[in-house]
Amino acid sequence: MKLRRAGALAALAVLFAVLLPRTASGHAALIRADPAENAFLQRSPPAISLTFVETVDHQSSSIKLLNAQAQLVTTGVLVVSPDGLTLRVDLQVLKPGIYNVLWANVSTVDGHALRGSYPFTVLNADGTLPAETNSVAGLGSEPDPAPLAEGIAVRALSLLGLALVGAGVLILLIFPATLSSARRGLRLCAFAGIAVLAVATLLNLQLLRETYPDRDLWSVVRETRSGSYWLVRLGALPILAVGTWLLLESRRTASAAVLAGGIAYLWAYSATSHAAAGAGSGWAIAFDMLHGLTAVAWIGGVVGVALTARLGGKSPDYRVVMPRFGLLASVMVFLLLATGFLSSLVELDSLDQLWTTRYGWTLTVKLGLMMPLLLVALYNARRGAKQLAAEAPGEPRRFVRFAVAEAVLGGLVVAAAAGLTQTTVAKSVFDRPSDKPFDQVSTADAVTTRLQIDPNRTGLNTYTITLADAAGQPIAADRVRLTFRYLDDQSVGPSTLTLVASEAGKSFGQGPYFTLEGGWRVEVEIRRANVDDVKVFFQVRPAGNAIGTVRTGGDWANPAPGVGWNKLAGFIAALVGVGVVAFKGRVRRRGTTYVWATNGATLAAFGLAGLLLFGVHSHDAIGTLPTNPIFPDQNSISHGRTIFQQNCAACHGISGVPPTGLDLSPYPLDLTIHVPVHPDGQLFQFISNGIPNSAMRSWSSGRGGLTDEQIWHVVNYLRTLTASDR
Repeated sequence: MKLRRAGALAALAVLFAVLLPRTASGHAALIRADPAENAFLQRSPPAISLTFVETVDHQSSSIKLLNAQAQLVTTGVLVVSPDGLTLRVDLQVLKPGIYNVLWANVSTVDGHALRGSYPFTVLNADGTLPAETNSVAGLGSEPDPAPLAEGIAVRALSLLGLALVGAGVLILLIFPATLSSARRGLRLCAFAGIAVLAVATLLNLQLLRETYPDRDLWSVVRETRSGSYWLVRLGALPILAVGTWLLLESRRTASAAVLAGGIAYLWAYSATSHAAAGAGSGWAIAFDMLHGLTAVAWIGGVVGVALTARLGGKSPDYRVVMPRFGLLASVMVFLLLATGFLSSLVELDSLDQLWTTRYGWTLTVKLGLMMPLLLVALYNARRGAKQLAAEAPGEPRRFVRFAVAEAVLGGLVVAAAAGLTQTTVAKSVFDRPSDKPFDQVSTADAVTTRLQIDPNRTGLNTYTITLADAAGQPIAADRVRLTFRYLDDQSVGPSTLTLVASEAGKSFGQGPYFTLEGGWRVEVEIRRANVDDVKVFFQVRPAGNAIGTVRTGGDWANPAPGVGWNKLAGFIAALVGVGVVAFKGRVRRRGTTYVWATNGATLAAFGLAGLLLFGVHSHDAIGTLPTNPIFPDQNSISHGRTIFQQNCAACHGISGVPPTGLDLSPYPLDLTIHVPVHPDGQLFQFISNGIPNSAMRSWSSGRGGLTDEQIWHVVNYLRTLTASDR
């Protein structure tokens, strides 16, 4: 009867986990704002619209508007878009002045709360700046915030608890019953793991309470997805406890129940991890789940073996035990590395994110810790296990010491993994324009003029003019005046700034004269005594606010943003081939038929991998492709949209999806599907050179051709097309 209850509870836990709705969220970082950060507007905006990289909880998110005196400005009711990605509040007509947007959100899955703020300015009717000072301080938002220590601790404790449970259960499954001296110790180890899981689960409940301070705890648990998954973890604890209690009565059945409870507990975490965020979450969760299971099985198995050797002492049973454990450990290590590689493809857009994002740094630390861990594991598998089985002098103490070292290193890796779960995933950290100061020199009428603009962004900048003659000697000026003209819209009137002399030949000034993103012409007027005025012109494009896109798709869409289906499948085939080769030696013992089967599987796997990686839909190597020189700010994307609609939409459709009924062969591609699998340089070449044997012309030449800059604008616009535009 007890066994039936354990089995029923295990089945219920797994069924509960499977039937719970999945989500597609994590850290909900801001990627798009309208009005934009530090924008200078000619008229009052009708609304504030904020788009986040992942879905947000309606009841726990907000947008507030403060004026320059930190007074609350009345807004409309908060509205969330159907996809849960965009928050919007309507505005009354705003008077000219400085305003501050304060936003807060909570992820719908893991309960991570983010906050941010930024200013924007409504200009006077004549285009001048309002005469007021912003009294709201501390504005800004961190696109890559530091993870919460409490969250890391909860995840680390959970993984540690699962490893301890695995230490007791896995060893009882693979070790013969004759090692009875260690069985009670292994069961106590499993109970200790359950206790750690219980503590982690209670701490997680406290984190939920802190994340949703304005809601009662029961509604959080009952109505939020993160609370629902917390219930799964809570429900898995009694399954684990009952199964562990029955370990000594019915080893296999009870162990299966414990494994089912552990899988349900781990699944509830995978469904609230980065893997659940965005398109292809089904594949990503599968990779993450298998990665977690293999890590827990490996580290737990090492702890269990060390505990068994410590409690069991010398025994001839190790001659049977260690080969079994060695095979299990080898399989776990291979699956751990393989799924880790696949998960990195999902979470990283590019290799440079390993050193440019907090997630990448943490992943690099984790990889660094894996190196000594693998070395110690290799020693234990090759030498330590043989010495233990041979009952060599100093055993089992020597083996226990090295196994403990392996377990400690594994614990450090687990801590790094816990940090990853609480860190904004690299693909969600949207690049911002680099603050590269403007610094150019122009010569006119024997006067060398150097213009420096720092930081050269829309909004407030410092402008410095340095004057010198042909010999490089400073030139004094009675007046240096800058005139700013917006080239992208002639209806925007010019503005002027008279600089203040600071030293011989140098003058400077400050102000928010780049009010809009796009191209500007800065005219420098130099007035000196007894000579004609000198005018010098500079073309400037200040860095604006980046425009991000949310990658959408179903649970089984391509989960890797920077890798197409062909390459992803090719990598998987290559990993299968490596796995077959790695374990080929163990198959040889089973006879010739198995050898031929493994040889065929090896050839098929590597052949398919080569075909998918290099033979299908292949183009120029990445290193030979041109680099996009134009940052995808609002201005660039707006230009690209106009060019696309005028020249490309007839065949490719306004949204990138070609209309039906075109008399073209081959038929135009669906850009929402094909654009994400190509780098910018490749898209540029497709547009510039055209596609042979198709209606796609070369747009870099001929009548109505486009300049390189225009093509890059189109490339930046194409990056904003998503499947949701259909």
